[in-house]
Amino acid sequence: MEYVTRGVCGQEGCREIRYYLDNGLWFCRRGHLQEGRQIEEDPDDFGTQGKKHRVKKETTEKSKKTYHGRQAYTLFLQVYQLILWKQCHALVHDHGFPEPFDAVVRDLWALRLQDFSLRIDESTEDEHEDPELFSSQPTDKDEFDEMGFKPGSKYLEWPRLLDSVALCYLAALLMRLPICVSDFYRMIIRQDVPYIRALTIVPREMRDKLPPELVSILDVNKLPKAEHLHRGVLEISLFYQRRFGLAIPPLNSPLVLYRIIKRLAIPVEVYEAIKKLQELLAFTYEYPTRLRGNFRRSPYHLPEVQLVVLTVIATKLFFPLDDLKRYPATNREPGAQFMDWSVWERAQRHFNNHERVGGKIGKDHVVQLTDKDVLTMTPDQLDEYMDWYESSWLDTPRVLNRVADMFPINRPEAEAQSNPPAASTAAATSDTDEALQALLQSVMQDLKPKRVILEEDETDVPRPGAWYRRYRWESQLAGPARAFYELAAELAAVSLPTLIRAVTVGEFRIARWLENQRRAEYLDNEMDMDMGDALDEVDGQLSELGVDEDR
Repeated sequence: MEYVTRGVCGQEGCREIRYYLDNGLWFCRRGHLQEGRQIEEDPDDFGTQGKKHRVKKETTEKSKKTYHGRQAYTLFLQVYQLILWKQCHALVHDHGFPEPFDAVVRDLWALRLQDFSLRIDESTEDEHEDPELFSSQPTDKDEFDEMGFKPGSKYLEWPRLLDSVALCYLAALLMRLPICVSDFYRMIIRQDVPYIRALTIVPREMRDKLPPELVSILDVNKLPKAEHLHRGVLEISLFYQRRFGLAIPPLNSPLVLYRIIKRLAIPVEVYEAIKKLQELLAFTYEYPTRLRGNFRRSPYHLPEVQLVVLTVIATKLFFPLDDLKRYPATNREPGAQFMDWSVWERAQRHFNNHERVGGKIGKDHVVQLTDKDVLTMTPDQLDEYMDWYESSWLDTPRVLNRVADMFPINRPEAEAQSNPPAASTAAATSDTDEALQALLQSVMQDLKPKRVILEEDETDVPRPGAWYRRYRWESQLAGPARAFYELAAELAAVSLPTLIRAVTVGEFRIARWLENQRRAEYLDNEMDMDMGDALDEVDGQLSELGVDEDR
């Protein structure tokens, strides 16, 4: 009989520790029945401990984590093309661009894609030769020559993400759309087009196979400067002009100028003056076919800078930013109205805050918040900021976690209040148009006629355009003058010092032209006086000789 050793029996002082099993009941070696211990005997139970069932995983094809060589280059171009298509889709369906816009962008991209295809094929053929060089930055030797596509060279510049936005602007320029670089820059800031964290819209299966050096080109985590976008447009326009002989038309200046005048909320009388100044300074509103000089020192390569500079000069001629009183000779002069710049400044400040009504942060400001701004934010603003951060910066995990899915991080209120992109963009555009109309109404209704002083009454009277004040340094700007220059720089998509320098150069050219005109008039008068004196002297000599002039 088999015994099992256990604890002490304890019945009737029994100290037995060995037990045996009989018909499902346990007894100690001395025959005491152990209560509470009973085992049912199963004739089919052969001592099995249970069965293990394993779930078979789906067989997946094993592949490399990252591609290299031609596969990586091809995948990079496919990812870039996907982002470019997403940008065009947002512009057409959310911002009202015409349907043919997508086809124009596709044709421009197809032209540039030819160079990449040729160079990638060459690199695969020359695998045993020197490795191909790839970069996302232009060369130092010739920064704008062929954009890195030199015949016979081993240099190939990959397209940057900024080039995709520049390509969209070039397509709009070819279609003569009244769109500005500042509009595209504002879309980037507001994240209306994919740019910041654009890789999040790419499927993870594609981006996981890109090598890190190519991922870094597309992974943009900081805001670009507006002048960088100008530079990208200039580079890509030079490339298409020199590589394919593409004829790029000038700006649609009448419509673009109308938009600038409307946003600046200035009287329309400056329109004719801008056209006269354009002829005087020989501005064409075209992108150059060849870049001369330094881009940073000469912003006149940019057509929109030319247009904004003329607008600033014409506004200062007719509606000066100082407090000096000037009196017109007639009430039909363009500068016969007085503009209160303090009212203009208050109206512009109110317009800039129209999206922040109701305690909202606003899409223009949410991406520019700092850690100091968090200390003054309300709970609703914190919720708005966290919702934006979740939608912009959080990425989908590589592996689904069912436990984490039980604790969602998003707010149900945010999902209920979220609108489609097209609907939210249309609502924002409608609100902006209403705020702009209110801005124009508040500024224009405050215009007052100036007192007219005829030229016969007084001669030494300051007229409109006289005592023209120049601002050569940023420190000289204050009050409404600074607000006006800052808004003009924003519309030109350049920094404030760049605009001040460009306006100063334009004013110097106009002053030099006026000086040449006065010098020419003075020389003409001197020549007339000398000719008159010579004729008088000849007449005197003839009279002394007794010669009859009529004969």
